[in-house]
Amino acid sequence: MPYVMQAATKLFATIVKFGWFDREKDDFMFRSVITDVMKFIEGSMEQSVVGIQLLTALVIEMCHPSGGDSARSMSLHMKTSSTFRENQLYDIYKLACSLLENAVKNGQGTFEAGARPFFRPETLPYFSSLLSLALACLNYDFIGTATDESDDANTVQIPVTWRTTFLDLDHLKLFFNLFAALPPNIGYLALGILIQLASVRRSLFNASERTKYLNTLISGVRDILENHFTNLEDPQCYHEFCRLLARLKASFQLSELMESDNYTSFIQEVAKFTVMSLQQLQFSHNSLHYILSLWQRLVASMPYVKSSQPHHLDTYAPEVSRAMIMAHLQMVSRVINDGMEDPIDDLGLLQQQLDQFAIIVRCEYEANCTFIVQLFERSARLYDDLLKKAGSAEKDVLIEEERLAWLVYFIGAAISGRVAYTASDETDGIDAQLICRVMRLMGYTDNKLNRRKSEKLELANMQFFEYFRKVYIGDQSPKGVYQVMKTELGIDDELVVMSIMIRKIVTNLKFWGDSDNVVTRSLQLLNDLSMGYSSIRRMVKLDEVQFLLKNHTSDNFPFLGTNSTLVDLKCRTAFYASLARLLSTELVEDEDKLEEFMRPIGAEFETLGRLMSNVGTPLFNEKEAKLAAIGIARDLRGICSSLLNRNAYVLFFEWIYPKYLAVCERVVEFWYSDPAVTNPMLKFMSELDQNRSQRIAFDISSPNNILLFKEICKIFTVYGTRILSLTDIPKTDLYPKKLKGIGVAMNMFFYALQGSYCNFGVFVLYGDRTLDEAFQVLLKLMTSLSHSDLLEYPKLGSAYYTLLHQIGLNHIDFLVSVEVPVFLYILDSITKGVNAIDNNMCNNSCSALDSLLTHLFRELQRRQKHPELATQDNRSSALVVYEGQPTRFQQILAGLLRVIMFDDGRNQWNYSRPLLVLIFLCDRHFQELQPRIVQSYPEDKRNQVAHCFTVLMEGVEKNLTNKTRDRFTQNLSVFRRELNETQKGMEAVNPMMDWIAMREELDKFWQRLNTEFVGAGGAFGSFVDFE
Repeated sequence: MPYVMQAATKLFATIVKFGWFDREKDDFMFRSVITDVMKFIEGSMEQSVVGIQLLTALVIEMCHPSGGDSARSMSLHMKTSSTFRENQLYDIYKLACSLLENAVKNGQGTFEAGARPFFRPETLPYFSSLLSLALACLNYDFIGTATDESDDANTVQIPVTWRTTFLDLDHLKLFFNLFAALPPNIGYLALGILIQLASVRRSLFNASERTKYLNTLISGVRDILENHFTNLEDPQCYHEFCRLLARLKASFQLSELMESDNYTSFIQEVAKFTVMSLQQLQFSHNSLHYILSLWQRLVASMPYVKSSQPHHLDTYAPEVSRAMIMAHLQMVSRVINDGMEDPIDDLGLLQQQLDQFAIIVRCEYEANCTFIVQLFERSARLYDDLLKKAGSAEKDVLIEEERLAWLVYFIGAAISGRVAYTASDETDGIDAQLICRVMRLMGYTDNKLNRRKSEKLELANMQFFEYFRKVYIGDQSPKGVYQVMKTELGIDDELVVMSIMIRKIVTNLKFWGDSDNVVTRSLQLLNDLSMGYSSIRRMVKLDEVQFLLKNHTSDNFPFLGTNSTLVDLKCRTAFYASLARLLSTELVEDEDKLEEFMRPIGAEFETLGRLMSNVGTPLFNEKEAKLAAIGIARDLRGICSSLLNRNAYVLFFEWIYPKYLAVCERVVEFWYSDPAVTNPMLKFMSELDQNRSQRIAFDISSPNNILLFKEICKIFTVYGTRILSLTDIPKTDLYPKKLKGIGVAMNMFFYALQGSYCNFGVFVLYGDRTLDEAFQVLLKLMTSLSHSDLLEYPKLGSAYYTLLHQIGLNHIDFLVSVEVPVFLYILDSITKGVNAIDNNMCNNSCSALDSLLTHLFRELQRRQKHPELATQDNRSSALVVYEGQPTRFQQILAGLLRVIMFDDGRNQWNYSRPLLVLIFLCDRHFQELQPRIVQSYPEDKRNQVAHCFTVLMEGVEKNLTNKTRDRFTQNLSVFRRELNETQKGMEAVNPMMDWIAMREELDKFWQRLNTEFVGAGGAFGSFVDFE
């Protein structure tokens, strides 16, 4: 059975990969794989297929990290992959190509002149397996970047040793012939190979070789279009062929294509193919991106062409633009009448295709826009007639509405394609004609909102305004368009357009409260408009903006009501962020504006307070209270995020404290088990204590900074204490119901500690236990988390290690004064974080480890200087562990050395900080470790490795001054560079003893060290795993 064979070949490949460096004496046992598999290939047809499948599975396994690699370092996988690539991959690829050539030559197929080539049915599995193998080889990660399999112009970095194969043009022709001869369900593999061959790096060829290579590709593609078009009726073949066309322009310049022998017929056939594809849009929609990307790149390259030969794009590109428009308009009737999937609903794909259309339509722009105007006016007239005519069929009206929506999208895309260096007053005038028609249509549809609404048309309008904003609104935007707009519509500058936009947004928020999409897009446009530095100061004077600032209630905007959906509640944050940004410009002149602005939210607080006063009684409406609490939290978060100056923030805090913050605390206390309520409230509190732009700066006589910190600590303590009481939560619900909230609370506490707006010594001086209580709750939260949770949920892990980093910087005394078991848990979590894949988690873990070790080093120095104070009772937990089980720190030292010596070194600076302190703390062990590491290298490399360790500590004094730390970091860089050079040279000395294999030997060495460290098992003898 196929799935059994697939599992068996996968197992074979995994075993070979894991045993790639296993040896008996001087022989690598698993590297003779090609010789072994050839025994299958030389057998019967069925055995040959099995052998080829084994090689295919091996190539795929060697290229991609698999689940089995999770316990091994990523760098080891990459080194295994590179060794396989250098020693085996080319032989496998040549084997696949030679077997294909032999199969064709030995009568398993025929390519007789004048007849359609074919292969015998019994040979098809054989060809399918060989093509899959060749494709896997070309898909290999040749430069070790482990990039994702994106379809965007990825260059295939073929090694120079493969050059002779690619210089043979028969190599290319082989796969074109195979596509023509094989049935489509196999032929698509040949196209996949041709895609990779068309993407080969430019530097592999010289100029003449590249021209011949391109000519062969162009001829092959043209031959497919002229003689083998029926093969493209298969969806897989069609998709792969579209990708091949896209790769041609991505890999070759337009001037190179124009110089090819068959360019004229090639571009003509591609244009026919494109138009035909657009006419059958319902079957080709998922592949259309690749065809359009070809034309987009071709048209974008036109200004740079200096060749005297014609490119013919001015002939064919307009045909593509018009075919694209007509295809989408004609498809509407099938969508409405037959229930087809509507491409206008796929906003991601729609945006992508509009961006491509924006470039293509600019070729022969005037003629294209004339065509669009004709279609628009005809559709608008028909739409008006249908609405005026009594008894018009609803489907006919829907068809015209969607057609108008498509035309609005295309018009928006057309004006967005304006490029400054090719634009002129004439093209700006053409844009103005298009813009005026869309604005007239908006006015027409807005007047009928009480009777008829079209969501698709409104979304198109919002997208049109977004395009217009990017091109024609701003300090440096062109002004020529307003001359025509003034004549047509009386719009003489961008301020009038902004007024129209705001009015449209207000209208949408009033009448489209039941449409999440329209509300979201309208608020996005409002947010974008409020981001400009100069435009926002002009906007705030508009009557429409003043209406928004004074009337943001549910009576005017239904999405602000308590009957709103969850999407509406999320939109409120963006809405109020935009309003607060507009408000901030007015607060400079009139501070009373804030109180007036906050009055509706104050009323919501009063309503929430009344609702919660009925808790425990039959009158309590919990659903309404929850929605009110969520809405308030999201509103306040949006407002607070936009108050970036000191004056605005102080006014906001004086408004909310103490009356309304008490309500927020009660919400968290009562609904702690409901993340839908508490998470938005905690995120608001995180925003409140986030010292953006140093905005938290109260007067010197004001206690508000301390009061703010106390409120944050109080809410953190209340939430932390109660969330810990939630137990017996299923694993699948653990993160959304508990861990996510803990992460948000940790972020909130981090911002409070990091904000530098409160002197924490005040709490100690006056005996206030607010901070101590918060720290105790934090310890309970930390120890309630498993190490696997920290690595499995990135947001939780990031919050945890960021908070540890901050505590290590400013509150290290607290960290080292916890009980020993808690300290051991934190130390273990830090060692896990040091090797986390996420850079931020790794950096914060290294910083926390450095702070902890630095404190320990200085504590030891103090006790040496003042032995009278060195009692057993005043030892920190770090010192207790260091003296009771020094192997803990020795293992961390060995692990860090291992990471620096053998991994990719992405965080070398961060690793150097704790490593220096560890070397000082474990000095004797480090001196014993060096010769043992040196002895594990080949004899002829030991002197060089010993010199590397000498360089590492050269000029490093035993202190932790910045000068010493910087010197050690520089030495570490030299140490790593020289060690890498030493290890890379081992292949040249002895091919059977490459440096990766030596890494495996050292792995065993580290394991022996760990065994020695643990010994019989001390009080703290658990192993610190750095993998």
